[in-house]
Amino acid sequence: MSRTVLVTGAAGFVGSAVVRELSAQGDRVIAVDGLLGGLYPADEKIQRFDAISSLPGVEAHRLDLRDADLSVLPSDVDYVINEAAMPGLGLSWSDFELYSSCNLSTVARLMDQAKHWPLKKFVQISTSSVYGKSAVGDESLPTLPVSPYGVTKLAAENLAFAYMRDSDVPVTVLRYFSVYGPGQRPDMAYRKFISRALAGTPIEIYGTGEQSRSNTFINDCVAGTISALESARVGEVYNIAGSSERSLNDALAIISDALGHPLEIQHSESARGDQDRTFGDTAKASKELGFLNTTSLEEGLEAQIRWQRDGGL
Repeated sequence: MSRTVLVTGAAGFVGSAVVRELSAQGDRVIAVDGLLGGLYPADEKIQRFDAISSLPGVEAHRLDLRDADLSVLPSDVDYVINEAAMPGLGLSWSDFELYSSCNLSTVARLMDQAKHWPLKKFVQISTSSVYGKSAVGDESLPTLPVSPYGVTKLAAENLAFAYMRDSDVPVTVLRYFSVYGPGQRPDMAYRKFISRALAGTPIEIYGTGEQSRSNTFINDCVAGTISALESARVGEVYNIAGSSERSLNDALAIISDALGHPLEIQHSESARGDQDRTFGDTAKASKELGFLNTTSLEEGLEAQIRWQRDGGL
């Protein structure tokens, strides 16, 4: 029997990939996105939203979760995957109202509506940024965010769990670590590196390039997210991360090798609120969700290069 899954942020990088996979699996998908501008070129999100809207089993709604009437959504939602958020570190310092409204107020509004649905699971998507400068370890790490973005995402986790305790909304939290691959947002590091490498223009690196990440390939992230619908325990938090810790300089070397020419690198001051290291322990997700890392950074970056070379979208 197919499930009815509400996916917010459905025109985004991960959200659209989740919608495509749920559709391919035969689920009924309620795809919601406000198509806000900012980090994305407007036409890129619109084209992606139009593409997923035509998929089998997908019912698309253009709604700004901050103020839209959510009662127009179907009343028989089984699961929610809340991918909707305003991502990115830099802008969160200069426009906190945007981040607090998109990342926190929307959760409250969704939760209020969710109380009217026969909900089996509400999967709240979070981020390694809640851990702070060094996100190395398992889910028991202290949460010490160093950016307004991280603060709003941590607050959203706590708000979701407050609704769980007060109203029995069945909440699970997934913390994503540096998702990359075909479809990546234009503001993210690897997308920018590859775009400039393909154009033969200098690549700007904030800091030394030795800051490290446990990069998560998009297909692995999507598989882990969808498995959480049935397998994740209510009230629990799971890291969704890559299996190896690699520096930005490692990634640049991989891109250079894949393209067959050296890259011109320029260094700038470290970005405000940036993380030094991320290396998420995914033992819990592996054991309980069956989460696997099937794609190496070399394979994943080569796939992303092919996608960007072919024009993206």
